[in-house]
Amino acid sequence: MKQSGVRNRLCWTILFIFVYVLGSKITLPFVDLAKVLNVNEGTARGLELTSAIMGGNLRGLSIFALGLSPWMSSMILWRLFTVSKRHNLEKTSSDLVERRKMYLTLALALVQSLAVSLYLPLETDLSPLLVVSLNALIMIAGTFFLVWLADLNTALGLGNSIVIMMAGMLLYLPEDVLGTLSKSGLPAYSLLFLFLLLLAFMFMVVCIEYARYRIPVNKLGIHNSLKAHTFLDVKLNPAGGMPFMYAMTLVSIPQYIFLLVQAINPRASWAGTIAKELVIGEPAWIFLYGLMMVLLSFAFAFVTVNGEEIADKMMKNSEYIDFVYPGEETRRYINRIVFRLTVFGTLYLILFTVLPFLLLLWDRGLLRLVMIPGSFLMFVGMISTIREEVRALRVNQRYTRLF
Repeated sequence: MKQSGVRNRLCWTILFIFVYVLGSKITLPFVDLAKVLNVNEGTARGLELTSAIMGGNLRGLSIFALGLSPWMSSMILWRLFTVSKRHNLEKTSSDLVERRKMYLTLALALVQSLAVSLYLPLETDLSPLLVVSLNALIMIAGTFFLVWLADLNTALGLGNSIVIMMAGMLLYLPEDVLGTLSKSGLPAYSLLFLFLLLLAFMFMVVCIEYARYRIPVNKLGIHNSLKAHTFLDVKLNPAGGMPFMYAMTLVSIPQYIFLLVQAINPRASWAGTIAKELVIGEPAWIFLYGLMMVLLSFAFAFVTVNGEEIADKMMKNSEYIDFVYPGEETRRYINRIVFRLTVFGTLYLILFTVLPFLLLLWDRGLLRLVMIPGSFLMFVGMISTIREEVRALRVNQRYTRLF
């Protein structure tokens, strides 16, 4: 009986994954599936991989082509809006905040869906304007359906929205990796070396994901053996693997915009030129992606471990750190530690999620392979989140009702 709650949530999650996989196999109407988007191969491949990271299936031209990309992008952009306290957005009601996030999601979904719809390989005698509008509406509806499905999984299942993204990543990733390796023509000993290297990388990623920097915390009036086990835990990589996911998504937004501009106004050759420069593997894209990784790494770290909030809670709970005054000094002390750990975490992310893309300057065929380190970092972080959620549910079920 104690594990029935976890079991029920797992069954709901399996059901939601089944619905997602089923929907990702439903293709858009009047589309020639034998062809890809009417853009260059690099652009199409990059958009497909970016979409897959966010739970989309642009490769299969399905109704879930955009995935959760507009929604996740809107959350990041909204967070940037709320950083400044001038607008007093933190005092806005939660219902109004969610409504505004949905408006922003709708705007981003409209841009992305139109950019995709205008380049779809159509096979119909109907009006192109009608077919483009229909497919754009279907993709927007698909995105909001996935948002609703993610909310249902948050309420009834395990892993909230990350389950949808994990399913999208695993839909084609094994096939892509095996296909790339088979085409590479590498000898058996080279493949064995790559496999051992991958195992070592996996071990290191798991160790860093669960590594913690512990800050001893004392509480007034407590003088027992539990004092030695009271800590403020900060992850060695405070941002985790999430910057990879959001950076890939945010960097793709300008590309959608310029593709849309070029489709609406074919004379705007400058838009096409910029869109080509923002293809995955181009120097401009690598620079922009690396810059976004650095910014998001620091942003996620200080949002996850907010020194000001922690210092305020410690004062209210009569807690303190040895040799550090409560209040402002505690805030500075925590932020200083978080900053140092974030510098390490950022270098770690750059090493494994940015530098591999430099290989694309040599061979674009390695695109799916250089995506593996970042995808695995994100995947391990997702598994860790689900594991913590299951642990919390089991702890909660140990307590029985009195009446």
